[in-house]
Amino acid sequence: MTYSITRYLTRSAALAICLAPALVFAQQQGGAAKPAPQAAEAATDPSAVVIVTGVTKTTTKKNATFSINTLSAEEIQRLAPMSTADMLANFPGIYSEGGSAGEASNNITVRGLPVTGGYRFAPQLVDGLPAYEEPEAPFMNNDVFIRDDLMTESVELVKGGPGGILYSNGLGATVNHVTRTGGDHVAGGYKIEYADYGFLRQDAFISGPLAPNVTGAIGGFYRRSDGVRDTGYTADRGGQVRGNVVYTSNDRKTTARADALVINDRTAFYQNLPISVPRFSNPGTPANPTAISQNTIQPLGIDFAHGTTASPYNRYFNMTGEYGTRTIDQADGIHPDFKMFTLSGSRELEDGWKVSAGLRYTTGTNGFNAVFTGNDTATSTNFLNARYQNDVISPAHGAALGCNLGNAKLVGFFNVPSSNACASFANISREDFIKKYAKATAVAGRYLNDGSPVPASANLNFMIPFIADVDASSTSLDLKTQKSFTLKGSHDLTFGVYKSRYNYAPNFQQALLVSDVANQSRLVDLIAVDAQGNQVGPSLTQGGAILPGWGGFVSKIQGDGNAAYLLDHWETMGNKLKMDFGVRWQNLKADVTRRDRNVITDLTPAGVVVGSTQDTTADNEISMPGDPHTLRQTYHGFGWSVGGNYSFSKPLAVYGLASDSFRLPSLQDLNDLSTATATVVNGKPVEVSAVEHIRQYEIGLRYLTRGFGASIAAFYNNFSPRSAINIYKDITSASCGTQGGVTQINSCPDVAQLYKRGVQNVGTEIELSWRPAALEGLELKGNLVMQNPKVNGANYTITQEDKDPQGVITGYHYVQVSEDGRRPRRLPKVMVNLMPSYDLKPLTDVPVSLYAQYQYYGSRYSEATDSNVTLYPAYHIINAGAQYQISERLSAHLHVANLTNQLSFTEGDPLFNDLLSPDGTRNRGVARPLFGRTLRFSLTYMF
Repeated sequence: MTYSITRYLTRSAALAICLAPALVFAQQQGGAAKPAPQAAEAATDPSAVVIVTGVTKTTTKKNATFSINTLSAEEIQRLAPMSTADMLANFPGIYSEGGSAGEASNNITVRGLPVTGGYRFAPQLVDGLPAYEEPEAPFMNNDVFIRDDLMTESVELVKGGPGGILYSNGLGATVNHVTRTGGDHVAGGYKIEYADYGFLRQDAFISGPLAPNVTGAIGGFYRRSDGVRDTGYTADRGGQVRGNVVYTSNDRKTTARADALVINDRTAFYQNLPISVPRFSNPGTPANPTAISQNTIQPLGIDFAHGTTASPYNRYFNMTGEYGTRTIDQADGIHPDFKMFTLSGSRELEDGWKVSAGLRYTTGTNGFNAVFTGNDTATSTNFLNARYQNDVISPAHGAALGCNLGNAKLVGFFNVPSSNACASFANISREDFIKKYAKATAVAGRYLNDGSPVPASANLNFMIPFIADVDASSTSLDLKTQKSFTLKGSHDLTFGVYKSRYNYAPNFQQALLVSDVANQSRLVDLIAVDAQGNQVGPSLTQGGAILPGWGGFVSKIQGDGNAAYLLDHWETMGNKLKMDFGVRWQNLKADVTRRDRNVITDLTPAGVVVGSTQDTTADNEISMPGDPHTLRQTYHGFGWSVGGNYSFSKPLAVYGLASDSFRLPSLQDLNDLSTATATVVNGKPVEVSAVEHIRQYEIGLRYLTRGFGASIAAFYNNFSPRSAINIYKDITSASCGTQGGVTQINSCPDVAQLYKRGVQNVGTEIELSWRPAALEGLELKGNLVMQNPKVNGANYTITQEDKDPQGVITGYHYVQVSEDGRRPRRLPKVMVNLMPSYDLKPLTDVPVSLYAQYQYYGSRYSEATDSNVTLYPAYHIINAGAQYQISERLSAHLHVANLTNQLSFTEGDPLFNDLLSPDGTRNRGVARPLFGRTLRFSLTYMF
């Protein structure tokens, strides 16, 4: 490991010192703290599980009028999730793509809603308030704020219904991470965890009374790791500390609470890897997709299980921009550095009145340092020849035809006539230009770390850094007044107002690097050479970057929101029938300024002779921020929800739900300026809807006892997105230019086409648990999701090239694309999660519990379009482990993830029939593989 062991031991000692007084106090008490009766009962009786999310009155899971799923602290510890997305994969209806990006910045989707990236339809709450007001923010996924540790008491997930009434952006699901608070007795814990990839993490918490009527809790974690994929450096490092103080009056009618959280963490971001598949000659179609088989897919230079493009040789690289030159460290990864402060409280008044409030302020920065993989893997010979043709000859030939005699590539790589150069170059063919004037005959590659030549046996590829720094803050205020009264039963009527304000300022820039493709990838510098192998003219790269500052944007966004909601919880018929009626109105006032990096600037230093061997062409085309584009607009949404639950008996209940929820434009939408101006289609302004809606219907049955539990739900979703605009070229227009009889497509006018990519989904979710009385200690749990999401309303036009057998463009034609009836991208139809466990103690008196987990995900399409249709295979993951209760307070836990080292891919790009593997015998692509088998071991001391 590359970090200081002294520093790590110092931090470990600090955790131990913090716990020492509590440990001594606990020993003096002479026994372990007993779990709360409610928690103990819930551990053995599913019907007793109490929920606090999506309700205005504490209730149980069985009596909820909507779909609710929960995970207790004990269940989370057993599942040993690597990330928030990994944990959420255990909730039916959630597809998290295996958490394969790393510990943070993963993607999830809910019940067939479109995969847009991040948590657009599943905001993350902490104790009922959003960690950050807007859950979909470019380069700041909602999960960067969330790190569940020993301070987490439970996680609850509400799908639709009152989630869209009580909370912002709860269109698909609302996830609430519930934090431990102090009790009447001192309690605490310490956990140390090791994994076989250089992972070491420590968690701790302590809670208990601080003064009469006042309790407190504080805890957190610190972790360092070499990375689940072999980066060759410390990939993950950091942690968080959080705590709370709670005051409760003697009559328990008044509560006040203050929370604080500080997180400073870095985690690696793992991207797609190059793959090859058996050769196919025709592009995939909806009727005959290109289906990938796990048995025939092969890596291109990088191991699927634990390999990555990141390495010590490309950890550092330079980027250039308006700031000058900066050095990027890939090890900074996803880097949230935030503080979160919360005040909340409630007061019960006379005559059934109650008021409550919650105020949260989040502020800090997030760094996004990720390197994406290009789809250009080729032998070094072919790759370097492509650079010679495309990066040496083509731009120099274009400069010669345009009489741009100061062009670095022209003067550096070609002989320019001393007189009448423009006349000599006029209308010169590419072949004659090379034959008469070329000094450079090829491009050569040299490894950046040692200057050695790249061998012909190596493969080369582009890597694309996405580097962003985000300053962000968010304030959320939720005020509620509740009145309890009797009218044909008991009512709890809640009226709430909600105010939010967020600021978001990203600075994003890309680059283009050249690298070999190997388990320890190295950056490559490119130079043009003559027939003797001597450098000619400027280098094509600088520090391995062919474009050290390419594209991006600088934005500043402010959002101000107001909301009002009303929810009536009604219980009647002897409390057998429970009903929830709710409405929510919300607005968002957006103020956006965005400057695209579209001003191409030559930053050749003064004193450098253009075109000389001391020059580089890498700094000739740096993308600098251009003119600002603005958006100032206000959006509105209105939603409603009706749900009911009828209890036939103590264990048996049925429920039904109908709701219409909305989603105001996200930060992604605002930053893209996708709703900035009036849209003109065919010369006429068209009203464009910027607000998304989802209509949901659900019915379900719950049967929950100590020995057997079953929850069965059937649902229907109709998702109506904001309008989308497709821009294509009018190749029939008389204004199109031609050259050599071929249409010059960039000279053709644009056509704007309005359409919507809606999704309809029908599905069922089944949760089962069984503890057979005949075999005490055995528990069989699992859930099954079957769904059939289909795209609706996505019809648009694209243009495609016509090519001759030599690959030369001869023209263009229209293609009418219809995604209607297609399955949305990256969504499986079937998801299975089985979790058997067996506690040996009742039978053998040995305090060991064995468990396993089987997760299955059906096949998924890379995209929903009609062209190059690619079907990624179904896959499964088997996890297993054992827990050993060494003593009343001390336990050990062994967990093996991906026990069988299953190979598959959570996502991937479409495969193209004309993109061949380096040896030409197969086709190539890029996809993100599952992590290989890992082993984790932990010791936990609880008191």
